[in-house]
Amino acid sequence: MAKGLSRRRLLTTTTLGGVGAVLGIAAARPARALSIQPMDAEGKALYLTTCSSRDGTYHRELVAEAKKRLEGRASEAEIEAAIAAMTCPVCGCPITTY
Repeated sequence: MAKGLSRRRLLTTTTLGGVGAVLGIAAARPARALSIQPMDAEGKALYLTTCSSRDGTYHRELVAEAKKRLEGRASEAEIEAAIAAMTCPVCGCPITTY
């Protein structure tokens, strides 16, 4: 026959479980995987000069790099389609607009 749960065992497991839950809640802190910070002067200057709408030099460099990587592995039409789908990692705009 199976033996029932004794009062001592019930109190011990309940107490340990409660203490563990309290410690878990007390130790929990908000996740800090993403933090939003104001842009510093250097970052702002880089952002503005990298993706300026006046000349688009950086975007042209991205297009050239993509063509170089895909050369020989894809047809010209596939390369053009891939470049048309690309966006700038800095400003987020399509790189073919310049």
